[in-house]
Amino acid sequence: MFSLALVMACSSLWAQDYPAKEEVNGASSEGLANLKLAADLVKYGYQQEDALSLVMAAQIINDTDNQKLEAEKSGETADTSDKTGKKGFVTLDRDKILTDAKKFANGDKDVEKLIAKAENEAKGVSRGAVGGARSDVATVSARSSYTWTCSFVAHKLAEVAVSGDGDTDLDLYVYDSNGNLIESDTDYTDDCYVSWVPRWTGKYYIKIVNRGNVYNRYVIVTN
Repeated sequence: MFSLALVMACSSLWAQDYPAKEEVNGASSEGLANLKLAADLVKYGYQQEDALSLVMAAQIINDTDNQKLEAEKSGETADTSDKTGKKGFVTLDRDKILTDAKKFANGDKDVEKLIAKAENEAKGVSRGAVGGARSDVATVSARSSYTWTCSFVAHKLAEVAVSGDGDTDLDLYVYDSNGNLIESDTDYTDDCYVSWVPRWTGKYYIKIVNRGNVYNRYVIVTN
């Protein structure tokens, strides 16, 4: 009799209705992943003076819907005229990437043909495709931070990626409008990525901290 009562009690507990999990809308952004890859190729291309890496980056940028990241900004931008201690460089500017690829090609005709092809493809590409990933390029001074204020939609996957120029360690933190830490990436590189699902639609603060002794030029991308 006791065993029967115990089984019935457990069955009653198992049958209780529990709140359904909130639905997450949207998959990881292909556009964000593509632009992050392009930035990494650009960084490598400038470090190694490798024209092919720059050409591949330009082709990815050509093929990826992208619009400028509109955000409130606060923090100390760097004096980029002072190149002391600087080695790396990163950008998503197709024209500059392809111009510098020509320099690194050193007269290689095959590479120059690839550059010309990428330039022709770029002529027909919109620079502000609505609905694509959002990106910008900025600097953060040595031993300081820079904050972007962006809006994200409730229950829809939010993503932020940062790719620095390789010269210092960058850390990435995301806070909600109440100052609560939501996500962070604090490894010992300047390549950062975080994702989260906002519980409400509103503003979020994306803080980039430079741990190094020289400024860092970085690409920031959101979905």
